[in-house]
Amino acid sequence: SDREGRAVYSGLRVKFAVQDGDEAFADRERAEYRQYFGESGGYALAAEFGAGKNKPPSKGAFFVFNDKNYNGPFKKKEATIAEKARENADWSEASESETNIRDETLQQLKDSSIPDLEVGPIVAEADRLFEIGVYYHNPFSLSGWSKEVPESGGRFCVLAGDAAHAMPPFLGQGANQGMQDAYCLAAKIYEYNARSTGVQLPDNLGEDSTDNEKRNDLKFLFKEYEQKRWWTTTQITAKAMFLGYLEAGNFGPKFRDAFFFTMGKLGVARKIFIGAATPEV
Repeated sequence: SDREGRAVYSGLRVKFAVQDGDEAFADRERAEYRQYFGESGGYALAAEFGAGKNKPPSKGAFFVFNDKNYNGPFKKKEATIAEKARENADWSEASESETNIRDETLQQLKDSSIPDLEVGPIVAEADRLFEIGVYYHNPFSLSGWSKEVPESGGRFCVLAGDAAHAMPPFLGQGANQGMQDAYCLAAKIYEYNARSTGVQLPDNLGEDSTDNEKRNDLKFLFKEYEQKRWWTTTQITAKAMFLGYLEAGNFGPKFRDAFFFTMGKLGVARKIFIGAATPEV
């Protein structure tokens, strides 16, 4: 389908290990995220997470690494696989008897020189293991975010959030951008309904165009919604993808460390994270 054709495999994969809670930590009121960069590439996170009411917190470890058959989104010429890289969109639990994922992950952590302080122990004792492929939408697709449903009497199908612009997770912006989409889309629908019924519009609506005739067209308003959100989400997708490659060591550990040090000193890293999180609706 058109939507499937927009999905681009990044060449990055993530392994998740979840260790169920220990009653000894049930009374903890705070926890920390700790990140680790491998000397030979790879990036890992470890933390404790709430597991629900009256349940002790669980431990989680996440390892980001490069697919050995890919250079970024491009399959290597010598790659032996023919099928499309598995995304595991339904988060099926890995079967250790089939994939030996636990031993494989521990070896990957060792090969990447990830400090064996807590990531390795969590993987070794994990009760559940998952692996996913990181995909994102090609923002330059011509399929658009809205279409009129044929023979529906003017009904539309409109995309928002990941359905419109699935992005890599490395800036943590997927849900945030989805909520901004929802706000912007709701404003366009409200404007259409208000114009259709003669309701006075608030001052902040209808400001994108002075052509009132066009603004009575739902198709025009949905296109305006897409245009308003496209540039912001495209920038974040590009930044998140670069960050993922940087963290996983695609540009080399020395460049990665120097880049983070320099950007941190200049305040650029903070601006990127704050900028991505700032609403633009």
